[in-house]
Amino acid sequence: MPPPVFPSAAGGPPDASAVPGAEVMPGGNAVVRWPQLALLLPLLPLLLLLASLLTPRQRQLLILDDAVPVISRPFRLEAGWLGSPRLDLQPELPPNSAMGLAVDLLDAAGRPVLQLSKAGWRERGTWQEDGESGTYDEQDADLVLALRPPVSGDYRLRLVREELEGATGAEVPGPLRVWLGVRNHSVDRGLLLITAFSSALLARILWSAVYGDCRLRRRVRGDEASLALREVLGGAGLLRVVVHARYEEPDHPPLSRRNPPAEVPLELRLTDDRGRVLLQENRTVRLQKWSGEDDSWWTLTSRWHLHLAEPGSVRVRTALPAELAGGGLELEWIDLLVEDGVVTPWLVPATALAAAGLPAGAGS
Repeated sequence: MPPPVFPSAAGGPPDASAVPGAEVMPGGNAVVRWPQLALLLPLLPLLLLLASLLTPRQRQLLILDDAVPVISRPFRLEAGWLGSPRLDLQPELPPNSAMGLAVDLLDAAGRPVLQLSKAGWRERGTWQEDGESGTYDEQDADLVLALRPPVSGDYRLRLVREELEGATGAEVPGPLRVWLGVRNHSVDRGLLLITAFSSALLARILWSAVYGDCRLRRRVRGDEASLALREVLGGAGLLRVVVHARYEEPDHPPLSRRNPPAEVPLELRLTDDRGRVLLQENRTVRLQKWSGEDDSWWTLTSRWHLHLAEPGSVRVRTALPAELAGGGLELEWIDLLVEDGVVTPWLVPATALAAAGLPAGAGS
């Protein structure tokens, strides 16, 4: 019984000649470039985030004493399309105190465009629980304003310390220091990162749908030294052949075994329905060692991109040595994957197969 044929994931063959923007290059390269534009999607929110981080921050210190209004130095607010201006007020409250702060945003002419008040507190003390103790210092005094001014220009803040009381309700003597930070083009960093991740995921799905699909995909696996299959192959797009194999140490290794070789000879042979050779290639493939908790194994992988202009019945055969290192390694299995009608995002080296009965073409 022949091995099963696995249908394509999208349920239909993507003929390279029918895909918008597909190009069949000399030597059999079928290139579809338009999905590469999807790579720009995750870059856009990251560029916005970078532009926001590179925006310089303005900072100044205001000293508030009693109920005397204090006006900051002029600072510029932009009403542009990138993000929104952000004002940060950070009062330096003494321990165990509470405050009331009046805040007015003034335009260049001194007219208020925004008025609000802020109540804040700071508490410091010790705690005890189940025989353990420690100190704490908590506060809620910072004020963050994310706003968009009506027009770009110079603005100022007018602050008034309405009250500053201690734990007993008495007025706390001395000035109140307030730090003012101004950043134009502030953005929601978390939202932009989520947008970039989601865009990258959508781009990955698009690439899988375009480049991961093909007209025919068939995989067979065997434990003999050679493996073959026959299918109708050729036409628009590329023919991709991937060989994967695994070697392991035998249960009873010979005493005269040698060290595993660095490379292994691998044969690939394609013939048509009359037995005429379309491709005969022998190459050496790197053997890679892997180790687990109590086991070691060796694997190799090799792939070909081929092009057969006209469809026809083709037999694909691959062969590897059954033993390596004087019997120190035995072939456990060979996996042969054949994909027909493959398209790629860029040019890949491909070998053009000769027509039936003619010598095989050289790699292009």
